[in-house]
Amino acid sequence: MAASAAIVEIGRAERNKRDKHERIIRAARTLFRRDGFERATTSEIAELADVGKGTLFVYARTKEELLVMVFQEEIGRTIERAFATVANAPLLDQLMHVFGVMIEENRRDFELARVFVKEIGFIRGDRHGVDAVMARIFERMSVLIERAQRRGELERSLDPELLAYNLFALYYSFLVIWLGGSTPLPDSKRPSLRQMLELQLKGVSRPTEVSSRRPPKSRRATRQR
Repeated sequence: MAASAAIVEIGRAERNKRDKHERIIRAARTLFRRDGFERATTSEIAELADVGKGTLFVYARTKEELLVMVFQEEIGRTIERAFATVANAPLLDQLMHVFGVMIEENRRDFELARVFVKEIGFIRGDRHGVDAVMARIFERMSVLIERAQRRGELERSLDPELLAYNLFALYYSFLVIWLGGSTPLPDSKRPSLRQMLELQLKGVSRPTEVSSRRPPKSRRATRQR
């Protein structure tokens, strides 16, 4: 009986811990979106999450860590959904699907996306959470690139991971320009993301074989003989 009671107590403690974590993430997301990263305070986040400030610091030592926690949850979930639904298609279409899912999520939560773009690259201290998310993106993009190489779309000699970095850099620059503007509609930006990715892929695409046969003579040339 004592062992069973202990198990129940551990289960209750874990649920309580998970509930507090979810409330803190939800509160941080709400205040970052509403007030921006600079204006939101840990005191306000703790109050909205209905936890003490000391309890808040058990889960995150700084406001930067709170932002990373929100980033991991938001972007991590979006990445999983994007890559899980990639169709069997040319690489450009696969990339547009993946980045399209991410852009749609950013469009849905425009203000929070702006906070991520403005702040997440300059997080000081422990960047493990950010690096883990980015590593997952590059790893999965590299897999798509390797498959495109096997299909003959791309040069076999190129480094998949390096190309993944280049392609993501194009997406990120497009994201910065879009989110830094005044419209929540990414399709109004020119050049479009597809045009940017297509130009990059043309530079690494596998050239088609040129026939060694001489072209047939024209009829006019034949008559002049």
